[in-house]
Amino acid sequence: MMARKKPFFQGSLAVAEASRDRTPYSGFLAGLFEGVVRRDLFRSQTIPQAGKAAKDFLGHLRLLLIEKVDPESIDREGEVGEDVLTALKDIGAFGLKIPTIYGGLGLTQSDYHRVATLLGSHDAATTVLISAHNSIGAAEPVKLIGNLEQQQRLLPRLARGDISGFALTEKGAGCDIWDLRTYAIPVREHGALVGYRLTGEKLYTTNAPRRDNEFLASLLVVIAQIVQEPREIARPKPERRFGAFVVDTRTPGCRCTRLRYMGVRGIYNGAVQLNEVFVPVADRLGEEGEGLRRALESLTVGRLTLPAACLGNLKQCLWLARQRAQERIQYDRPIGEHTDIGAKIVRIASRVLALEALVTITGTWADSKVDVRLESAAAKILATEWLLESVLDLFRIYGGRGFETSESLRLHGDVPAPIERMVRDALINVIWEGTNGILTLWIGREGLAEYVSHGKAFLEFQISEMVQALPFFAKVTGRSLNRLPMIKGWPAAATPESVWEWFVTKKARELAQKSLWVTARHRQGLARKQLLMTRLVKAGVQLFGTEALLWYASQQAVRDHVLADELLEHFCSQVKEGFHPTPLLSLRQPLWQDDSRVFHLARNILAGKAEWLEEGILAWSPVGHSGEGRLMSTMREQMAGFPTKH
Repeated sequence: MMARKKPFFQGSLAVAEASRDRTPYSGFLAGLFEGVVRRDLFRSQTIPQAGKAAKDFLGHLRLLLIEKVDPESIDREGEVGEDVLTALKDIGAFGLKIPTIYGGLGLTQSDYHRVATLLGSHDAATTVLISAHNSIGAAEPVKLIGNLEQQQRLLPRLARGDISGFALTEKGAGCDIWDLRTYAIPVREHGALVGYRLTGEKLYTTNAPRRDNEFLASLLVVIAQIVQEPREIARPKPERRFGAFVVDTRTPGCRCTRLRYMGVRGIYNGAVQLNEVFVPVADRLGEEGEGLRRALESLTVGRLTLPAACLGNLKQCLWLARQRAQERIQYDRPIGEHTDIGAKIVRIASRVLALEALVTITGTWADSKVDVRLESAAAKILATEWLLESVLDLFRIYGGRGFETSESLRLHGDVPAPIERMVRDALINVIWEGTNGILTLWIGREGLAEYVSHGKAFLEFQISEMVQALPFFAKVTGRSLNRLPMIKGWPAAATPESVWEWFVTKKARELAQKSLWVTARHRQGLARKQLLMTRLVKAGVQLFGTEALLWYASQQAVRDHVLADELLEHFCSQVKEGFHPTPLLSLRQPLWQDDSRVFHLARNILAGKAEWLEEGILAWSPVGHSGEGRLMSTMREQMAGFPTKH
């Protein structure tokens, strides 16, 4: 008797597979795993100009941030403040991406990134308040998957300032969201479905609580299992169905508890308790069983907001690093002229340029409806890791003053730079919006989707599918082993961009070769080879970041800037080091570690030749310090040309 074959995927992995979006990936990152470098996706785009609505809003927002938003006070008191909330509603901050026909500003994703960058440079809690509502709150799911009646009823409320959030995580279900225990029981009258009763507890819901038992959010998108009776929540995972529901928090049975954190202390985040909360069927998003997948679709573009906010924070890091490195004298010279410190400043500057490239291209892709499912996750990983590493570099540049609170620094007459707060605030970025570790593994699974689907045919010995799969593996094999174009296509006079383009092409072919090898070798066991998968994904993500920078630096608006080429070379040589590490005792230093190059590049940055990298933010102002006049003057210059608040 023939033994029954073991399923290719089991348990949570089987459920995850069943819930996957089956649409083939057409974005840039997926192609790299197959040795394809889709440069046409970049070359078809240009850097977009800000629209009039965005310019007007940015002008109002800048004034509001200067006049009303004090990051130190928010951090100390743990509250954004009613006056700030009212002012944000008045300028339309809660309807940024909502279409104008529903009362919103109708900003493009690219313009929305500009808003997130400005916010991210100033205060983390205010940034989270606005971005959680506009990116992952009720507005985006209702806009994308809600029916016309839901859009007409809910979007105007949200645009006027009814704050919203997204309730997904639970105590026992973080990344394994198929283990959600919040449940929805259908309610029928005379045989007709009229609504659902939701019961359960959600954790880490942003914008939900103002304080204990008082909601900030008016509306929450809640993901719940659809069951006929409570005991069904423990049924086998493949049998579980989920729904997405818009819950009005004024409904009886809704309660909340506010939680407190080490950083972003003004964030309104906490637990939400639901006890038989009635939700009309008109407030279900999508069909039964589609809620989880459809609601998660809205998070793909929403996730892009975090890299944009990180960009603002990273630009602020560069500003603060420059000030400290110029003013602090040690061993008879500014510390920025010591290459240990100078290298940190140059690294921050090169990452600002690279992250600006990622934020710009992903915004234009989203506006053009290009597939960014993998790219949004990759941009989030790169942005949050670069920011955290840069904040720690900033911490080292400030030394003991970086470990001291702003208030303590102010007491003894020192510049109250907010380094300590910035370190605390930056830590959470690698955890929320999907942890970087889980997103990395997800990119690996999705990037290898074609390998897995075609490989199953051979493992399950399906003859017809095996025949159909052969061309795919033949193409990948031929592409990964083909080295002739690397020589034949080399330009007579290589530019920095062309040299690094060939580097990306070569490494993409190596990535395809390795991907083919590991899928053939490990087969069903590949899902458990998480460290191996991480290495493959890290390679692909770094190549994506490099290609984005090459595109961005080729744009005339960037090419005209001083130091753009030098920073590109510095960044790319760091990426190359990850693929080809220089031996520790080697006297032949890579470009990014060459003392002479670093010294001159750092000195030029300190001289202000890279100030263009800091555009789009509010430069930090040490209120009450002797340098306040100079810095406030800089801020006024940044505001020049913007309209006053109506």
